[in-house]
Amino acid sequence: MVRKDGFALGMLFILLFFGVTAGWGQTSPPAFMKLSEVKAGMSGYGLTVFQGTQIDTFRVEVLGVMKNIIYPKRDLIMVRVSGSYIDRAGVIAGMSGSPVYIDGRLVGALAYSGFTQFQKDPIAAVTPIGEMLEIQAAAERDAQTSDRMGATDDQEMPGSSPFAGSEPQAGVPSLLRPISVPLSVSGFDPRALSLFDGFFRRMGFIPLMGGGSGTSTSPADGGVSSLVPGSAVAVQLVRGDMNIAATGTVTYRNGNTVLAFGHPFLWSGAVNIPMAKADIVTVIPDLSVSVKMGAVTDQVGAIRWDHTSGIYGILGATPMMIPVRVNFKSGGQQKDTYQYEVMVSRAFTPFLLNMTVSNTIVTNGRLGGERTIELDGRVTMRGYPDIVLQDLFSGSVTLQSVSTSVTDVLNTVLDNPFVTPHVEAISLTMNSTDDRRTATIEGVWYDRDEVRPGSTLGLTVFLKPYRGDRVVKKTTIPIPNTLTDGDLVISVGAAQMLTQQEVRTTPQRFRPQEVGQLIGLLNKRRTNNKIYIKLSQAAPGVIVKGTELPALPPSILSVMESKRSSGSFTPTREVVLAEHDIVTNYVISGQSQIRVRVKR
Repeated sequence: MVRKDGFALGMLFILLFFGVTAGWGQTSPPAFMKLSEVKAGMSGYGLTVFQGTQIDTFRVEVLGVMKNIIYPKRDLIMVRVSGSYIDRAGVIAGMSGSPVYIDGRLVGALAYSGFTQFQKDPIAAVTPIGEMLEIQAAAERDAQTSDRMGATDDQEMPGSSPFAGSEPQAGVPSLLRPISVPLSVSGFDPRALSLFDGFFRRMGFIPLMGGGSGTSTSPADGGVSSLVPGSAVAVQLVRGDMNIAATGTVTYRNGNTVLAFGHPFLWSGAVNIPMAKADIVTVIPDLSVSVKMGAVTDQVGAIRWDHTSGIYGILGATPMMIPVRVNFKSGGQQKDTYQYEVMVSRAFTPFLLNMTVSNTIVTNGRLGGERTIELDGRVTMRGYPDIVLQDLFSGSVTLQSVSTSVTDVLNTVLDNPFVTPHVEAISLTMNSTDDRRTATIEGVWYDRDEVRPGSTLGLTVFLKPYRGDRVVKKTTIPIPNTLTDGDLVISVGAAQMLTQQEVRTTPQRFRPQEVGQLIGLLNKRRTNNKIYIKLSQAAPGVIVKGTELPALPPSILSVMESKRSSGSFTPTREVVLAEHDIVTNYVISGQSQIRVRVKR
């Protein structure tokens, strides 16, 4: 239904005639106006929602056509817009995609503005409909899009565009930018949201505390009768106990396909994100950027393509999301459980998980200060062993340490060079206490200077806890039978320090050659709450296809180092004989190294 104010009455007959009311999904799409037909001085109207789900109108006057602006061989139609809301608030964030008609023919989508921060005239730019129609053609040419849920290992996953994860707003000329997109956020502590506000704004979003979450099932008619040109449409990045959804406007619909926004959304190419209806609660006028405040309602399909000229969705399609479950405990007692889903994207899934994990910690405690968090979790992948997330974090930057630990693992999985990962679920349990449990290795004592193969060595490690008395940890280390002549090097240290040292000296150990080795490395990574004791000797060896072959005989090594084998292996100069650990209740720092003689 169209608002019946002064201008809308003059357009009512046209709207009904050309089928852009709520029942248009049952009729033929409107005719298009070619860009070559658009001339300065032409006038028309646009459609958008300013309140609820009621489609309203605004006036449009063509100022001219700008060629090759922003992108090569991409044109924009410069227009002056006006209307009851626009005269008061200017071009409003959330109007992206509003269809513009001249003589009853669809010209394109309102998509760009921002010539000056406080411009007196609401000047905007329209993306021609011809360029938006190319989105659907591109999606149909891409064989992956139609079976995104069951992509094979040699196919790329959503979010694999070279632009994914970049900040395109920073590279857009300051006098012309995509109309900002409102980002309705609910279930988030304002303090947690403030940590990520800058990133969203650089991406062209305006975060707003909002409400409402789309249902996980589509209406019986697949949204056929409800989502039409001018309707508010939401794209859900996170949904459930926490929600993040962007709001724009539908430009064009043909059967069960929808075009919207008129400009890039995430710059991600192929995607598979929930598409939902939205109610506009109100328009918030602002001297800088006015914005629509919206609430997500029913899911109606999936956005399948994110293009420079807009987004493309399919009504009734099933999106692909990753279920996340987070249990939060305080002092060992269950406090709360959060269940939600995040979009699948190589670039944005880790960021969104970082945001939701950080929000869980802040919501149940404080933004900063001393605390200790035990993390226990799993990333479930289809066809492969689970990736275990288990560690201890303590100190004044615990929030950042926990979220970074989780997102680093997810980044590694999603960006692996071997297979397309199908992450089926992520589960996390965090136990928080309001104390600081850190300790530094002060020194190491050993009970002898000389060892024999097969014997034992007694070690005592001295720890200095934060604001606590010295702690003594004793252990007995078995000496391997495979000792060779030369000193035995015993490195005693924290996880981070030993790993950093190995990355510098033998980086090949951390370069897997297939996905199984990658998961193995992730599951064997050292944790913060252990004292590690590594036994090694200087001896030549090689790493072949990710597998280490230490202490090779000279005859074999000489053959492998011949020119015929060049590039097929990487030589090493240290053999790790064994590694042991001592579990503590502290986050350990520091290291020490000792040498003992080998006696045969």
